[in-house]
Amino acid sequence: MRTHFALCALSLVPSIGLGMSVTVLREDVIDPGIPVFGNGSGPSWNFGSPMIVRQKDEVWFSLSRPVEGVPPYANTIWQVYRRTGDGWEVILEEATAAEREPCPLVRLNSIALAIFINPKVSFRQFRPENEAILWNSRPHLLAFPSTRRDPETFALDPVFAGDPVLREHTYRAIAVNPGKSEVFVLVQDPDSELYHPSYLDPEGRWHPLTPLGFPLRSLYASVHVRDCRVHVFAVSDIAEPVDEWREAKFRVRQVHHDYAFRRLYHTWSPDILEQGLREPLLIESVDEQPGSLRHLDLLVDGQGTAHLLYLRRDFQYPYLRDEFFPGQPMEASIVYAQIREGEQVIREILLEGLMDPDLAEAADQVEPTWGRLHQLADGTIVMIYTERVAGRNRTGLLSIGPDGLPGDQVEIDLQHPMGSVFFTNTERGGSLPSNRIDLLEMTWEKTHHEVRYAEIEVNP
Repeated sequence: MRTHFALCALSLVPSIGLGMSVTVLREDVIDPGIPVFGNGSGPSWNFGSPMIVRQKDEVWFSLSRPVEGVPPYANTIWQVYRRTGDGWEVILEEATAAEREPCPLVRLNSIALAIFINPKVSFRQFRPENEAILWNSRPHLLAFPSTRRDPETFALDPVFAGDPVLREHTYRAIAVNPGKSEVFVLVQDPDSELYHPSYLDPEGRWHPLTPLGFPLRSLYASVHVRDCRVHVFAVSDIAEPVDEWREAKFRVRQVHHDYAFRRLYHTWSPDILEQGLREPLLIESVDEQPGSLRHLDLLVDGQGTAHLLYLRRDFQYPYLRDEFFPGQPMEASIVYAQIREGEQVIREILLEGLMDPDLAEAADQVEPTWGRLHQLADGTIVMIYTERVAGRNRTGLLSIGPDGLPGDQVEIDLQHPMGSVFFTNTERGGSLPSNRIDLLEMTWEKTHHEVRYAEIEVNP
């Protein structure tokens, strides 16, 4: 089955900054109304993993959607889209609902792509309180040639140490080095809450690695691999640990499981086969109040320096501020950090503002909301970001100097400025440094998701 989506908008008017400009080459609405998944997930749920890849002028992305009438958890299918001159077409898709989570997409090398899937394989247990079914699953890569419109697929099965429980909840992560066909994957055992890594070497052999644990359960990892060097950047994800805050959340949200994201961890290995992963380093914590941290991106340059980007909110919800910390400002910021040889050497706030709903429509109200890192062809690192300005979305680009300080800033003239989680053609997914940047956004509405795409070109 091949589905086509046509071009929606084209703008060649550059956005001008002090030392660079950005041209919007294309804007598409891929799908205006994907129903909510109803399984605790959504099309942008695995925000730490790559979902869109570029090889020269070719672009592919992965998208998941629910199947009506199939009970959660494994109630979605995945699709792989390829860009054509007329729009987008679905070149691969799952035949029946077999997944819970979206499926990352990577470029293995110059001739092959792979989607990291996790289909259900056998019944495990009924979950009556959720009207759901638990399944045993098989996480593996489904590879296919990049040169064919109707590609044949073949499986690459990672090998994991320790006999982990493999279920529809995997929080899986993946990174590739397309120059050598290296692959590094993580899959979580939901019972032990350990991440289980596996590494595919350039000779095509999988290596099961020692399970990875964090001081607090940490998920949605962004990972990087190059020449056996591995980096992992993840956020803690635990049920609200503070009794008073948990009770307040239940009064407002009427759900017993509301999760807290209050610590960020980074770990790395100079040689994943010989030395394993180091003890996780705490990047930042907001445990002292009901705040929220979200890792946004991980980029590792040619010198081995890890560049981290994350979003910090002083309060997870406005009502928690109002009840427990009345009068305090609801600050929000996008923060950049550098890690060299396992030590944090730079931390700088790139954008800051407020997320106070009482001031949302004020003319000077700015709230940073999301961001990604990207390396241009000349090695310059830039951040693509979104923010709310006086109640409206704005998308911009900011260069980052070697010292971590912000440089040139450009507003991107999108007809539909992004305001939700978006993905880019990251090097972690096998895309090469480029002045062309692909933006894939999934909005998160109460009844549906909208999926949009934009292609921009940076002129340094």
